[in-house]
Amino acid sequence: MRNVGIVGIGYTPVFVSKRKDVSIAEMISEAVDAGLKNTGLKPEDIDAYVFGNMATFEGVNMPHLWATEYMHARGKPIMRFATGGTIGMAAFHGAYYHVASGMADIAMAVTYEKHSEGDAQVGLMGIITPEVMAMLAAGIDVTGQSGMGAIGGGSAGGISFQASSYLHRSGASIEHIDAMAALERRNAAKNPYAHLKDPEATAEKIAQTPMVSWPIRFGHICPTTDGATVCIVASEEKAAKIADKVAWVLGVANCASDATTANLIESQITDPAEQLPAIIASKKACERAGIEDPKKEIDYVEIYNGFAHQTLMYLEKVGMCEVGEAHKLLEAGELEINGRCPVNASGGVVSTNSIGTSALNRVTECALQVMGQAGERQVEKEVHKAMAHGWGGLMQYCTITILGDKPKKL
Repeated sequence: MRNVGIVGIGYTPVFVSKRKDVSIAEMISEAVDAGLKNTGLKPEDIDAYVFGNMATFEGVNMPHLWATEYMHARGKPIMRFATGGTIGMAAFHGAYYHVASGMADIAMAVTYEKHSEGDAQVGLMGIITPEVMAMLAAGIDVTGQSGMGAIGGGSAGGISFQASSYLHRSGASIEHIDAMAALERRNAAKNPYAHLKDPEATAEKIAQTPMVSWPIRFGHICPTTDGATVCIVASEEKAAKIADKVAWVLGVANCASDATTANLIESQITDPAEQLPAIIASKKACERAGIEDPKKEIDYVEIYNGFAHQTLMYLEKVGMCEVGEAHKLLEAGELEINGRCPVNASGGVVSTNSIGTSALNRVTECALQVMGQAGERQVEKEVHKAMAHGWGGLMQYCTITILGDKPKKL
């Protein structure tokens, strides 16, 4: 395996609810062209493309094929991922492995979502319905025993079971979720590519938003966003010629368990806040990165948080603090941009959620922090190593990427 570094990042000019001014393909081309411009590369320099999008949520077919011309990918190898929330990081890992294996010297991960031209809820129902039907066939009371049964009425219905379980087990309160959501909306105000921004956000303002499904309030929930992101990776030899500052890939890992509903059928019990895949994937990624204690060695974290409680929950699961301690770090101000353990200086997914890009944005935001190029959202401490996290599927799939400012010793 070869060393691989991130040499270029491209975002669409804005991430908003509706991009009526561009088609899907045109929106993709904005990010692709931005990535090429930022690196000085030409389309012919890209050896392979890895594409990520949840076409199920938009009702489109094979977008990686009809968007080929807009990516400058004619005649190039192309691979597609559709893994729910983890799509973006899965695409990044695909690009990483292309280069690490020697199959390509330079690869581009291309991701997007255009929620305004689809219906993510219909897509979610299409995924969950077979699971629920299997449970009903087995004689299981869906509404009485499983949070996943509530997905048909909106993702917040299912996720609320996770949130309430997390609060019960961690000792955190709904007020801590309010405070976490407010912190991330304030962070988003410093990010020109964020969707929901509020420099004056407070826990009290968030607490005034309507309750959707206890303990989740409207202010705890991510938006639906149109946007595209690309990330260009290169071999160590090529990277030295392309970029002055490189974010090196130190370790990657993925882990999945059975879908929550499938677990229920087999064992009759489930806890969507347990998140064993996050625990396992983070340990494996740290092992590959040569990290023994992430609490001491990781300087910055980007957590995939479609809902505000997940920032706290996953900080514990990926090893950045002990179980039940994340809300205490929040209270102490240690999760702030100027804190000891800064998290989601970008505003996180709870502020910007173009699903195909969301997990890749965790990687690109970590890369910008490592390279010292995050602008107003750059954290105060020096970032030598950063961890990006993604989750997807039916709350049972996790992916981790660890980046550093120096390449690994092979």
